[in-house]
Amino acid sequence: MAKSLLIVLLMVLPFFSCKKGIVVDESAVYVRVNVDDSWGFNDSKGNVVIPLGKYAFLNPIDDHDMIHATKGDKKGYIDIHQNEIVPIIYDELDLYSEGLAAAKIKGKYGFLDRKGKEVIAFQFDQADDFNSLGLALVKKNFNYGLINKKGETIVPFNFQEIIVLESVKLIAVCKNNKWAFYSISGKPMSSFEYDEIKFTNSSLVLVRKESKLGFLDSNLAVKIPFGKYKFATNFNTNDLAIVSVNNRYGLINLKDSQVIRTQFDSIGYLQEEYSESDSYVGFKKNSLTLFDTKGNVLIDRVRDYFKDHVKINNKIKVVYQVQGMDGLSGVIDDRGNILIPLKYQGIERFEGLNKTVVKNNGKYGLIDSKNKIVLPIDNEYVSSYKDEKYYIIKKKEKVGIVDYNFKILFDFIYQDISPCTYDHDNRFIVKLKDKYGVIDRSGKVIIPFEYSEMSNWVEYGPGSNYHFVTKNEKFGLITKEGKVVIPTVYDKLYYLTDQNIILLKNGKYGVVTLQNKLVIPFEYEMICSPSNYPNKIVNEFYVQKKERFFVINNKNEVIRNKISAMEKEMIDMEMKFLKQ
Repeated sequence: MAKSLLIVLLMVLPFFSCKKGIVVDESAVYVRVNVDDSWGFNDSKGNVVIPLGKYAFLNPIDDHDMIHATKGDKKGYIDIHQNEIVPIIYDELDLYSEGLAAAKIKGKYGFLDRKGKEVIAFQFDQADDFNSLGLALVKKNFNYGLINKKGETIVPFNFQEIIVLESVKLIAVCKNNKWAFYSISGKPMSSFEYDEIKFTNSSLVLVRKESKLGFLDSNLAVKIPFGKYKFATNFNTNDLAIVSVNNRYGLINLKDSQVIRTQFDSIGYLQEEYSESDSYVGFKKNSLTLFDTKGNVLIDRVRDYFKDHVKINNKIKVVYQVQGMDGLSGVIDDRGNILIPLKYQGIERFEGLNKTVVKNNGKYGLIDSKNKIVLPIDNEYVSSYKDEKYYIIKKKEKVGIVDYNFKILFDFIYQDISPCTYDHDNRFIVKLKDKYGVIDRSGKVIIPFEYSEMSNWVEYGPGSNYHFVTKNEKFGLITKEGKVVIPTVYDKLYYLTDQNIILLKNGKYGVVTLQNKLVIPFEYEMICSPSNYPNKIVNEFYVQKKERFFVINNKNEVIRNKISAMEKEMIDMEMKFLKQ
């Protein structure tokens, strides 16, 4: 059985081509297949076109019907019929950019066209792709230069660093830690008078000169004076930049007009789940102000925020959940319109749905995206499981489950309900008459109600197939089907690994396996492991017997008769943990 299987559908634009006398219907759908670090292609009917086991990697088919291929540790290009377009002989081979691809062979880089022909000789120590201006950064003899697609030197190989600023059609070069500018034709435009030059996507370039910041245009004319701002960022794609004056921050446009006055302690981009947006947040004392991408105020004086998505009239829209200075929460849209007033003690994320859980006056309920109450806010708690589309609700000390249409799945007769981590949708740990058991979605009892405690997920435990349980104040272990693995007769149970579970019974410690096979007999006043972290390999144990401390292996053989004072201190700490 294959360990992994990745399938990607690739649609090639429909046309007919003749290659080596073979007429090929290029409108076919090809399936890229990966099994155990080997790649291939099938056709739409599942017939093998490129077999597995031959290529270590295959890229998707590009817009020229070429496939970047890796065979062993060499790279090249093939077509769907495995005809080699670029021989698979190169140590490095980039994707094509501006019709050329950088390649490396025998320690040197050069450039190939789409027929695999050497266009620029292999002479460079390093090479980047060609950019939209038709220039490529290359390195020779420890220095950088720029070449065009004919291989002609545009900027000589004299520099420790080069930046091509495509938006302003300028080239910045660095020598002896000073920067100067060249034109894209390779003509020097300034002396080495700048200490720092920032990348830019706008029509102005941020530079630093003698510790002062300023902005230049594409002709190197000063558009925003040096020293006016102590701090500045590049202009973004909306042509706005964050600046500071006297440690107060604001936002300016390309004309140096203040879009947001320099009055904030700091300004940054609104944080999203795993990235930044183009909207802004200003910090002043203990409050925040949210701005849109153009610098317009969305909401002023809030304590906290996070981005969310909500379904409104069957459309998914961006919203922000915000918390006011009084601690109450609400929701605004990306234009600052209040969708849900800031009156709730808490609001869960919508996550693309049209209703969510809210808390008010210590009680829980549900509201929709228009602030209509769809479940009265009078419950002890409401837990939303969005993927499985149900709610666990506690009301008047009883717990039940309803689906997203509020149809009752579990009657309100239980003291507690928790979805099993190994099957959120179908199995639940429930408490009834002060005892825990497991039932499925139909209400069928999987594990009888006989335990005073039952674990769900445990970070350091034997996995999702087991539950730690307590019965009559004794500890044990059962499977998720209810089969007893370690009977509930022990005063303590501490899981290390599947081969080493420390147990206490009648004042004596011993060790068993996950299958309840005895490893170390119950004859010690103390047992702990030098490997303090569960799931690590354990071959040795510190033990105490008749006030004597020593070390044994997992065969109960003494391997060291004495322990150090430091080890004794560690044992005392471990035993305090075990006794908790």
